[in-house]
Amino acid sequence: MRKWLLSVAAVVTTVAAAIGATQATALPVAPTPAPPVTGIPTPCLSTNEWPEGASIAEIQQQIEQRFNFRLGGKQWTEEYRPSIKILWETLDAMECTDYRTTLQGKYSGTVGINAARIRGYAWGDWSLSRSGYVSFDFEKFKQALADDDEGRLVRLVAHELAHVYNSDRYKGAQYWADFQKLYRQEGRFSDYAGRSVTETFADVVGYYVGRCALDNPYDTGEHDAYYQFAKEHVFGGKEFGPAPGEAMNCTVPKEGAQEPRPAQGAESQQTADWVSELTGE
Repeated sequence: MRKWLLSVAAVVTTVAAAIGATQATALPVAPTPAPPVTGIPTPCLSTNEWPEGASIAEIQQQIEQRFNFRLGGKQWTEEYRPSIKILWETLDAMECTDYRTTLQGKYSGTVGINAARIRGYAWGDWSLSRSGYVSFDFEKFKQALADDDEGRLVRLVAHELAHVYNSDRYKGAQYWADFQKLYRQEGRFSDYAGRSVTETFADVVGYYVGRCALDNPYDTGEHDAYYQFAKEHVFGGKEFGPAPGEAMNCTVPKEGAQEPRPAQGAESQQTADWVSELTGE
């Protein structure tokens, strides 16, 4: 009798273990979080890792092939490798979303990236310094790199690309109608954008990706509505950092870190854009 009970107990134990093992394997496994990159706490998992050791010419070729941008300008040199790396990692960090492909699809032809000197105080622009190109002045990028404020550069890259994304705003795009309504409700977002609705859109997107940028408006927790817009309407639910107002593990820039300013031509357009939105023109 004792031997029979031991046998039954052994069977029950085996069955229970098998059930437990089945349940254990059936439980969902959380995906491994992507390691942070400079300026972005939670980027997409990398699909195009930075080609450490590659020549600048090889890096240019890979940007053209992997990210589908044509390249121009004279600043694709070894001197600007750290700035080129920021650009590469920012593009790669957004690749699990359709942000890049969507903005490129809104432009007739191939969007370009122009690495060249920009007159005046602007660090970047869309189609002003060179038509059909997002221009970046890598010489000016050195200031943010020296200030340990790489997050500012991430935000700038995403911001200027947002202007390409927003280039269909006069074609009845629903997202733009929704954003205009939101802007009338929420108002000013950042000092950089001022009262320009188009610059506000670009900064809402730029700071959403560049969460480690100094003085990020989302840090205050006061811009949840703008945050949700970027999350739902632009990035399909992907977040690049914690919720607005939550603390992040970011490099602290040096005191007095300089903020990039809008491109020439942008400030003169701000009032016109703002008035046209209020009047519905």
